[in-house]
Amino acid sequence: MFKVGTNYQSMVAQRRLGDVTRHQSQERTKLSSGSRIYEAAFDPSGLAIATGMKARSVSNMQAQRNVNDGVSLLQVAEGTLGVMHGIASRLRELAMQAANDTVGDNERAVANKEFQQLTQEVKRLTSSTKFNGNHIINGQGSTYELQIGIHNDPQANRLKYDLEKVLASKNNFGLNGVNILSKDGARNSFGKIDSMINEISSSRAKLGGAMNRMESALQNLQIGRENLEASKSKITDSDVAEKTTNIAKDEIVKNATLSLLSQANTRPAIAAKLIDA
Repeated sequence: MFKVGTNYQSMVAQRRLGDVTRHQSQERTKLSSGSRIYEAAFDPSGLAIATGMKARSVSNMQAQRNVNDGVSLLQVAEGTLGVMHGIASRLRELAMQAANDTVGDNERAVANKEFQQLTQEVKRLTSSTKFNGNHIINGQGSTYELQIGIHNDPQANRLKYDLEKVLASKNNFGLNGVNILSKDGARNSFGKIDSMINEISSSRAKLGGAMNRMESALQNLQIGRENLEASKSKITDSDVAEKTTNIAKDEIVKNATLSLLSQANTRPAIAAKLIDA
């Protein structure tokens, strides 16, 4: 049936052409941006879920930085204790030298000068070692809470370390007033120096254990973020193969619709020729 007043087939073809052109534009946008939800209208519920995942992922990255900062803090403390370990070994060596009768009083006096300088250095290190302006081995302001989780659960999302309990350095490990000016004085210093060595060794072991714990926490955060990003990717990332196929399919439909539109637009002309005839 030929009609001149209303070209219904042309209207249908135009609507279909608009639909396929719009869909093709959306697919190209998703393909070029790499995001399946480039606009909220593409998938409102998916966007809401993905936005929450992104916030958790960003918080996870900051938690990883927090852990790394905590490791740095403990490394500073452990590095200082390593230096003090070396000093303690030298103090033991000087005391052993002064405890021997082959050394005279003059030699003991010289050795004692180094001995006293080293004991003062131990005291200085204990009081001056800081991280970000805070003392970390002398017990002043040495309690730290590290936020290693993304929520507000004190047990599951925080680590607390009291570095005052790491090193009991009161009275400079008992070295105040100790000297090696005499054989007996040198021998009496053995016990105090050994106690200092044991205390520093124990403290370094505690710090090493704490650092290993933080490394485990960091690894757990990294695994958690990997899984979170994988889940978010399934929601938001474009499937290149799928989008490319959809664009090709839309191109075929578009060409077919243009052909139909062209044919529909020629039908009134055919009807007009019948009138002319």
